[in-house]
Amino acid sequence: MEFSQALGLASLLLSTWLLFHLITYQAPPKNANGDGGYGRGRSIPSPPALPVVGHLHLLKKPLHRSLAALAARYGDGSGLLLLRFGARPVLFVSSQAVADECFTVHDVALADRPGLASRRLLTDDCPTIATTDYGPRWRHLRRIATVHALCSHRLAATSAARDAEARAMAGNLWRRSLASPGAAASAVVVSVKSAAYDFAANVIMSMVAGKRMAEEDVLRFKALTEAGLAAAGAANRQDFLPFLRLLDFGRVNRRLAGLAKERHDLGQRIVDEYRRRRLAADDSSSTPPRRTVIGDLLRQQESSPESYPDDVIRTVCLSLLQAGTDTSASMIEWAMALLLNNPYVIKKATAEIDSVVGMSRLLQESDLAGLPYLRCIITETLRLYPLAPHLVPHEASCDCVVAGRTVPRGTMVLVDVYSMQRDPRLWDDPEKFIPERFKGFKADESRWMMPFGMGRRKCPGEGLALRTVGMALGVMMQCFKWERVGKEKVDMSEGSGLTMPMAVPLVALCQPRMEMESMLKTLYE
Repeated sequence: MEFSQALGLASLLLSTWLLFHLITYQAPPKNANGDGGYGRGRSIPSPPALPVVGHLHLLKKPLHRSLAALAARYGDGSGLLLLRFGARPVLFVSSQAVADECFTVHDVALADRPGLASRRLLTDDCPTIATTDYGPRWRHLRRIATVHALCSHRLAATSAARDAEARAMAGNLWRRSLASPGAAASAVVVSVKSAAYDFAANVIMSMVAGKRMAEEDVLRFKALTEAGLAAAGAANRQDFLPFLRLLDFGRVNRRLAGLAKERHDLGQRIVDEYRRRRLAADDSSSTPPRRTVIGDLLRQQESSPESYPDDVIRTVCLSLLQAGTDTSASMIEWAMALLLNNPYVIKKATAEIDSVVGMSRLLQESDLAGLPYLRCIITETLRLYPLAPHLVPHEASCDCVVAGRTVPRGTMVLVDVYSMQRDPRLWDDPEKFIPERFKGFKADESRWMMPFGMGRRKCPGEGLALRTVGMALGVMMQCFKWERVGKEKVDMSEGSGLTMPMAVPLVALCQPRMEMESMLKTLYE
């Protein structure tokens, strides 16, 4: 009975709220052609909107395809589309030229992140570098991450950690192929993203804290990251409809608050455990431990505690872990799916690795520079399946004029990288997987590709991501023969999320190459 009364009260409040907004709703102004728009200058084309919800009713999964279809139907060729997600204005950019303007001429004006309720709940007092608003704190966090983890010097210094994790991954796949110790190796079914996630998580954890993650910690962190990415998507309706947030349908607020606490506790536990290990090492050995991100930041904390408090150290560590694991694992999964559907590419890449590295030792990071075809595979994967199809959402911190159209302060900006990188006006056979298209690709042509973003908010982890993915794919192809499970091609359907997962997780048959078994046996010993 109490539940029924509460439900009736909630329904009454919701009906009253909706009625109020229907009465007070004012449609956006129309230009002479009937297109929706606002502000000074030429208006921005916009689909017909509904009161309260705006254009949310038009959104379908996957979001990047739904928005691209709206731009194709309602756009006027300007490369801009105005939408409303509830009361929030959203600018959808579908032109490479306009995107260039956004992140060059208006880079500072569009450097903020949307102040969404889910983001505040999820990040609590520990926002990631990617979601922190533009300003002094963001500059401080980004500088720390770059200097202590992501610059060329530090990446070169930590290459041994990635080599070690590649050996561990190859050894694990080899052991799985053995029915029992001493038995002949056979093909096994492998969840590609799980194997890739374990590799990427341990690569980052080794850089951050100088140790590997326990298997249960990897699984828990994966679940935390995936839940956070799902909540951070632009189509999270509770971020744009306050009454849903107020009533907390599905207990989303409670779930996000729980995730925030788990993130906080995990980050602090990593820092505290490193402190204890460092004290124990100082007491038992005179040999200094190898450099890690946490070690560097704790030393900085001793001399400048106000600039390096625990919340800053925690934020940097979690940012590196979250940004470097799911994205790299997704890249590896998409690349392997494309390879399985194009087996001639695997043969060509494997031949290149055999020629450069040989079969008596495992590929190392220093070998990647001599494997241009492998780099072409990675680049073509990023073209077809960019890490974030709309980049991380931006927000206008002040009024600005983009492509002759006024974009007011507070407008959320989504950039259709996915469609731009498949534009038939720029690419031959844009829907096909053709790594050879990047053979001899010049650096000044990279503006046509922006899977890591552009401008000051461009992802600083590009170098680390390319090294991590290159090592994983290189070792997988060098040591193992990969085939599809069944005769049908791999389902390349895209799922929904900030980092665009595969709709159907990839599983594949993995069997050690006969030529590599002698070397693989050394990893088992």
